[in-house]
Amino acid sequence: MDTGSIIAALDPCRSDLKSLGTQDLGAPGFGEPWHAQVFGLSMALAQAGVFSWATWVETFSSEIRAHPQTGAETSEEAYYRQWSEALITLLEATGVLTDEELAETSEHWRRSYIATEHGKPIVFRRDLPALADIEDDHHHHHAPDHPAEPVAVSAAR
Repeated sequence: MDTGSIIAALDPCRSDLKSLGTQDLGAPGFGEPWHAQVFGLSMALAQAGVFSWATWVETFSSEIRAHPQTGAETSEEAYYRQWSEALITLLEATGVLTDEELAETSEHWRRSYIATEHGKPIVFRRDLPALADIEDDHHHHHAPDHPAEPVAVSAAR
């Protein structure tokens, strides 16, 4: 499948994807926007023929078995963590996504996150400089230039 076909399949305006919800699959609802995005992306890629639904089910099931819910996460958090990891596995296995592309995109997301003002939605950008080059206005705590000296304590009065 060519890149143009994949991009067309991911068009969020497609009417055949709008009515599809997680309830149709017995899955948890969308607690976070990215849950809906990773779900929709997976469905669109399967419909575009990037991978079969049977392959998806097997990969997702394997991910659940290999990395079950931890005590520190809710079932919804575990479900979408497993879902996104299964999707990454399939995209790498089908050659749609390389390790290098994944690492590069993750780094751009990190840069975008750090460059975003607190409380504002993150806008993904690929044009941000490496983090060492980002000038920020937050305070850094650095180790002192000289060793710490004892503190004098006076008796209570």
